[in-house]
Amino acid sequence: MSKEAPQPQQSEEVDLGQLFKLIGNAFDRLFKFIASIFITIYNAIIALLSHIYNRLIWYVSAVVLGVIVGVVIDLNSKKLYGANMFIETNFNSARQVYENVKEFHQLANIDKDSVELAKKLNIPVSLAATLKGFYIKPDFDENEIAEMYSEFYTRLDSLSQTGMTYDRYKESLTPYNFKIHQIGVASTNKQIYEKIEAGLTKQLSNNTYLNELKEVGIENLKRQDVTLSKQISKTDSLVDEYLKIRINESKKEPIAGSGTNLFMGNTEAGTSLIVDESKVLENKLQLEEIRRDINEDLIEKKNVVNVLASFPKTGYDISEWYDKKKFLLPIVFFTIALLVFVFLGLGKFLKEQNKNK
Repeated sequence: MSKEAPQPQQSEEVDLGQLFKLIGNAFDRLFKFIASIFITIYNAIIALLSHIYNRLIWYVSAVVLGVIVGVVIDLNSKKLYGANMFIETNFNSARQVYENVKEFHQLANIDKDSVELAKKLNIPVSLAATLKGFYIKPDFDENEIAEMYSEFYTRLDSLSQTGMTYDRYKESLTPYNFKIHQIGVASTNKQIYEKIEAGLTKQLSNNTYLNELKEVGIENLKRQDVTLSKQISKTDSLVDEYLKIRINESKKEPIAGSGTNLFMGNTEAGTSLIVDESKVLENKLQLEEIRRDINEDLIEKKNVVNVLASFPKTGYDISEWYDKKKFLLPIVFFTIALLVFVFLGLGKFLKEQNKNK
């Protein structure tokens, strides 16, 4: 028994050795496979460079021709200018604004209906013909989304809060959830932007229901302001009366405390009700603060759409390098030349294969 005991240990050593050998072979094949990929890429690059070098005149000619044709086209093409304005939407009007911008883009970029554009924007048809596109997107940052999420999260019950994460809330947002939006206009006329701003702003909020909401909202704010003004006036009168009473009472006898002693009709004899006019003044300050907020609301909600930042006087070049034909056409001509030689080489290869058969 004692002589046969070491045999299982020797068998385990053999199994481990075979396992390590298999692992080593697997890594060896993996490294060879990776090396073969790099070798194949290297050979392909060398073959491509050799091909280009042998036909360098053709490729150089294609690039030079592309540059010449591209420069000519660019010189005879009108530049594309762009400019942005930023708006604030009130009364949940973002959906209407987005629909109207889509309509303008359809007219300018797809239908090219200069007559209808001129009618809507109140500009000459010749100017409307220079408009090439209208674009809109919400203007926001992460801080604004975080604030919106915090406000939304506090309104949820405990069960809903467990499933509403920040990422989930962010994914659920649409452009209509934001109040500030960026509107971009593309045109071949860099001087057009100030001329279309008034008409465009008017058309963005062209909705009877939204205009009625605006009028009702303004009327309600004005009524609230009148009510607050009356309350402030009454508070001033009350403070004046308290001060008169304080002065009169102080002439009769010293009064303990800082308040005004007033004898009320329903109080017991010998008792007094101390009134502190400072609290009345504090109430007045609160009313005036509310009134200031209302005045701000009257300005902010004066229109369905507020223009936060107007169009600049002139537009700016918005074309990218790939929009310029002097850069794009050389690439296109080079690619065409390469494809032609590839097809010629493929045809030659197929012919040789047929001959060998």
